[in-house]
This record gives sequence, structure tokens and C-alpha cells, in this order.
Amino acid sequence: MAQLAEQGVQVAQYGGQVQCELISALKGTNVDSLLEKVQLEAYLLELTANPDRYGGGTVVESRLDKGRGVVATVLVQNGTLEEGDTYVVGMTSGRVRAMFNERDERVKVAEPSTPVQVLGLSDAPDVGDRLVVLEDERQARDIAAQRQQLLREQTLHQRRHVTLADLSRRIKLEGITNLTVVVTADV
Repeated sequence: MAQLAEQGVQVAQYGGQVQCELISALKGTNVDSLLEKVQLEAYLLELTANPDRYGGGTVVESRLDKGRGVVATVLVQNGTLEEGDTYVVGMTSGRVRAMFNERDERVKVAEPSTPVQVLGLSDAPDVGDRLVVLEDERQARDIAAQRQQLLREQTLHQRRHVTLADLSRRIKLEGITNLTVVVTADV
């Protein structure tokens, strides 16, 4: 708690506003008390998600599974994610082919604050990418194509080669006195 206070987080035990509970995941102590505090805080702050809209969530993990293909663990944060929904996540788009819960049981619907493993991705998304459900599959493909085009343009601009004219101009403008040179050779 002292380390939290050093970072500017004042816990309730020290007169602050942030709830704190000492738990042990290995022994299972105080986990139920932590859950009660989380529920109380969510109730007091009126934190709710609307389950009656298109789903959206964040990718927590993604991997390539031998039998299933690309699998992404997604935490549904708003709306409802259903099998067959069209989505865009990162640079890819597609349809939710299947979903599994944390016990590896197949689920058809995932409501807010539900973690699910989503199958049906063509490429592994990055951790933190947003999964957004869209109404139209064509719109999802267009968004994914635009994102891929932007990435290609950004990488093309980063790979700009330095010419002698550019180097000479920079030396005159910036007054560079040292020039680091890397020479590669096979002999």
C-alpha cells in the first residue's frame, strides 16, 4: 500500500478513495471480499454496459492453434457478440465462426464483461486491438483494406533511403560534426 501511495494512488485504508484488498490467488483467501468490493464500486459508479447493441471488445491474447486455426481471446466490453457476427479487428475482418468460454465449452452468445475465445480469424491480431462488430460484411472488408493500405504507406515512408545530397543538406543545416558509418564486408 505504501508503494501505491508513492505512485499517487491513495487506498481506502490510508484515507483515500481507492478500494484495496489483500488476496492470495494460490490459497484463495479474500477473493470473495475482492469481488464484493468490485461489485460495490461498480454499483456506486453506475458502471453498466448496454447488451442491446453490436458487440465490441479488446483482444487479450491471440495465438495459432493447430486444430482450430487462429484463436483470439477477446474480452467483450460492450454489446453482445454472437456466432456469425461480422467483425473487424486490427488489419483483418471476417465472421465469428465459433466461440468458447474459459472452460472450453462452446457458447453462442457473449454478453458484456465476458471473455471468449473467438475462432474464424484469418490473421492473428495484436494484443490490445479492438474487435468491432459491424452490420455489413462488405463494410468490414473495406475498413480492413484501408487499415492495411495505411500500414503499407507508413512502412514505405519509414524506409526512405538517405542520399548524399540529403546528408550534405543535413550537415549544412544542423551543423553535424560527427558521422557514424557502418561498413559491412565479407572479407
